[in-house]
Amino acid sequence: MKISLEWLNEYVDLSDVTPEQIAHELTMSGLEVEEIEKTGPKFSNIRVAKIQLIEQHPNADKLHLVTVDLGTETKTVVCGAQNIKEGQIIPYASVGSKVLDRKTGEQFELTPAKIRGVESQGMLCSQDELGLENMQEEDGILILNKLYSNLTLGDSLEKVLDIKEDIVFDVAPTANRGDEMSVIGIARELCAIFNKKLQFSPLQTTQDNSTDKFKVEIIDKEGCKYYSAGLLKDVEIKPSPDWMKRRLEACGIRAINNVVDITNYVLLEYGCPLHAFDKDKLDGYLCVRRAFENETIVTLDDIERKTNSDTVLIATKEKAVCVGGVFGSANSEVDDNTKNIVLEAAYFTPAQNRKSARSIGYRSEASARFERGVDIEMVKPALLRAMQLLVDLASAKVEGIVETGDNKLPEIDITLRFAQIKRILGSEIPAEKCIEILENLGFELLGKNDIAAKFKVPSFRVVDVYREIDLIEEISRIYGYDKIAPTLPKNTQSPEITDESKILRKINNMFLGAGFSEAVTSSLVGVPIYKEFSVSYNDEKAVKVCNPQSEEHTMLRQSMVPSILNIVKTNFANGQKNLRIFEIGRTYIIEKEATEQDTGVTEQRILAGVMTGDVSNEKWIQKPELDFFNVKGIVQNLLNLLGLENRVQIRQYQKEDAKDFLHPGKCAKLVLLGKQPLEVGFFGELHPILKDKEKFQQNVYIFEINLEELLKAAHISTIRYKKLAQFPEVQRDLAFIVPENISHDEIAKIIKKSVKNNLFNGEELFDIYQGEHIQEGFKSMAFRIKFLDEQATLTDETVEEQMNSIRNNLKKSISELSFRE
Repeated sequence: MKISLEWLNEYVDLSDVTPEQIAHELTMSGLEVEEIEKTGPKFSNIRVAKIQLIEQHPNADKLHLVTVDLGTETKTVVCGAQNIKEGQIIPYASVGSKVLDRKTGEQFELTPAKIRGVESQGMLCSQDELGLENMQEEDGILILNKLYSNLTLGDSLEKVLDIKEDIVFDVAPTANRGDEMSVIGIARELCAIFNKKLQFSPLQTTQDNSTDKFKVEIIDKEGCKYYSAGLLKDVEIKPSPDWMKRRLEACGIRAINNVVDITNYVLLEYGCPLHAFDKDKLDGYLCVRRAFENETIVTLDDIERKTNSDTVLIATKEKAVCVGGVFGSANSEVDDNTKNIVLEAAYFTPAQNRKSARSIGYRSEASARFERGVDIEMVKPALLRAMQLLVDLASAKVEGIVETGDNKLPEIDITLRFAQIKRILGSEIPAEKCIEILENLGFELLGKNDIAAKFKVPSFRVVDVYREIDLIEEISRIYGYDKIAPTLPKNTQSPEITDESKILRKINNMFLGAGFSEAVTSSLVGVPIYKEFSVSYNDEKAVKVCNPQSEEHTMLRQSMVPSILNIVKTNFANGQKNLRIFEIGRTYIIEKEATEQDTGVTEQRILAGVMTGDVSNEKWIQKPELDFFNVKGIVQNLLNLLGLENRVQIRQYQKEDAKDFLHPGKCAKLVLLGKQPLEVGFFGELHPILKDKEKFQQNVYIFEINLEELLKAAHISTIRYKKLAQFPEVQRDLAFIVPENISHDEIAKIIKKSVKNNLFNGEELFDIYQGEHIQEGFKSMAFRIKFLDEQATLTDETVEEQMNSIRNNLKKSISELSFRE
């Protein structure tokens, strides 16, 4: 955005500050100045002259000798223009004057010259040679007396055209600072930076100027909060005054006519977009509504634009006449025949205005401001300012104002604690200086004491200032970041790895050590992948994408199984059938309604993985095939790593609870014990039907574990070391026959409980046998039991005593148990 220094000086006195200093201070305060441009006349030493005599050149048919009167002297120049006549007043450039080359646009200085043997004492200038545009339509010399009256011969052309030198700052306001998209907004920033007073007060009406000659209505209250229209009649369409043209052009806006230029002028001055309608092209009514289905509108650039449900339109009873806050339409534009106008000033909400602009593929100066947030309380003063200019510059007569909606915001009061400023910034800034900065920025002081001060947030800053920390930020940026001395924290602390990170690292290392490769898959999935792998999901609790790019990415995943199985499918399709893959990711489920403080979405950290094929990579040695117990072993190793081998049980699924994608006879669930046992995962073989459907041609084993719950329950302990035992361990084997429904865990618990005096050092199941010589419904189990006394060598009598205790307790606990020789 470009801003004129001359214009800024109207609101804040910057005569004692250099442009370079202004640019530096604005940039340091957060408003980047990308470029400083000097503007002014592109010519020098051009004077007003009158053509006194035109004679034929003696040596050229198409050239003339023109005598011009400068008031105090006359000069003769050679000229080939065909539009000159005696008595015309034109711009004259003498030797030493600077003008532009019509071909290259480069500036050059006139030197003495002879043209076809006759000396030319300068030249008569066209608008192109003076760097002027759109002053006259005909080619040739610029005829000044057609454009201006009461010209004085010999006057400088700069004085006649009222061209002044100016400085233009090209600034880049940030997305949260809509107030900086105006001359007044930037002037306010400079007042705070240089501690000056803002010379501005918004226009207010002193009498009721409402009228019933026109009606406005807001139908789309989400897109528009306030809408007003000024009615003016007997408007005279004509060029704008030079001072207005100059300021508009300095800011990069082309002057068109006084009505359009006034709306653009107030846009730049107040930061409030306006739009003028030809009242006679309307039907006495305007409303703000959403576009109908298949509705189109032809905008001012004569392009027919398609609209949709995101497009906010301004419409009469019969037709749309404007894309609200974005672009006007050709069917209601102000032209040379316009006599009566309706001047719109409204507040369109930032989010909806951005959608509206995108819906038609056009972004304007107006939408750029509405997107950042226009000051809703400045909308009506901007309308009054534009109406005043129309009365002054277009001879308009005011008929009244109609308005609807609410242009007042709830007040925001913030208490600023002076101690907090020092705590946050690490530097002492005097309280009076803080108050001065905030008052210069437009914050109203409501009260103060030695500890704190209370401020009311102005309407133009409610978008980005609503907390105490925001006030501290305002103070720091205006005070100057470079004035805040860098300091180190008082207490330094070495970084520490959290217990959770340590556990996750151990889990990663465990799987990598077991030959697994880590995978990373997208959290976005779609219904097709759930259906393909027979995985159920809750559609009502799904976190869905509002504008999905494809049906494969419509929601955040509720299970990692589809993603893991998709990896298997991809690898099988590419000929890789030996896999051990694991991933630690997240699942997302909506558990409650969202609020400002809580999204209502529960995120769970999940560990999932798959095993299939020969992952030992042995080519010459025949290895056993993967089976259910391989994946069970991986899961048990994980539980042992987390210290949860006694808190998490492996249980069979009931038939009605089994998962559709798992083999019903080769799967199990993990249950975390407690007052309310909780299922925290599962593992097993892929269902044969699903395996055949995907053409895997080999068994696939999958697991999924809720790490979030396991990490909460995990036993985190510091590693301790003890001295190795100096006395030998003693081992004894014990074999017996038990009913086949007796589990290893039951036997292990009885054995451990039976050994006294802390002599138990572990047990191992090394053989299970069913078949010949074993009664049906029974099985033979053989355990190796270990004993160790850290204080002395064990004797046979002591060991036999412990073995008898074990035999007695086993027989007592399992009545059908019988020992083998």
